[in-house]
Amino acid sequence: MPSTKIAIVIAAILLITLFLAYQQGIDIPASISDLIVGIGQNHPWVPFEPDVNITAPPVPENLSYLESRAFNGVNGKRVRAGLSALEWNSDLAYVARLYSQDMASRKFFGHESPEGEYHDNRLHEKGIYYYNTSAENLAQINYVSFYTYIEKTGRIINKTYKSLEEVVEHAVEGWMNSTGHRENILYPGFDESGMGVAYDAHNETFYFTQLFITRIHCGYNGSSCCQTPGYLPWCYIPMNCTAMICG
Repeated sequence: MPSTKIAIVIAAILLITLFLAYQQGIDIPASISDLIVGIGQNHPWVPFEPDVNITAPPVPENLSYLESRAFNGVNGKRVRAGLSALEWNSDLAYVARLYSQDMASRKFFGHESPEGEYHDNRLHEKGIYYYNTSAENLAQINYVSFYTYIEKTGRIINKTYKSLEEVVEHAVEGWMNSTGHRENILYPGFDESGMGVAYDAHNETFYFTQLFITRIHCGYNGSSCCQTPGYLPWCYIPMNCTAMICG
């Protein structure tokens, strides 16, 4: 074999060896790297880290699509279990949305806020008392499906993202695979619900909050029974109301 061809083959083998060694995180001696960059040139080994576009797909500013899709997904689970579908309650959705946004902006996750408040506190703060049973489901779903990184440096060089439909599916299925969340979804007594979703672009994470209630129809001013002449409903605490509540 001509000497030129032999040199080319040797150089190719060295390049492949160096690349595989780098992928495994093995330090490359300067003497070997000199064979690549030129004999007698004391160049340090510089890892090759390709520039890859890992920008997340755009997330709509209005997340109502995810809210309605997740809400319908939960109702689908109820219907398949032989239960009635939950009715959408915009008051609950508003409170749920605010809490998801709070978790996203302040970087916490849990039923208890940093101030020590729970969902009943948040409902009462917005003047919502027309229920006697309530519950809350939360989910935290990362937008990234999986990623590739350089083992030697830890630098992420590629990411694959979920579709928005997959994000919702992960939230609903996560709830159904958790005993407490599943019990909330399949509790026959709940009849109204609201869903709120927020997105933290920095951490590429979605926050889901769903509130459930059993609505009462008497015991507060404006309730349906107040439309019956002369009817005096019982007073629902903590409204601190008295007789003639319908007046």
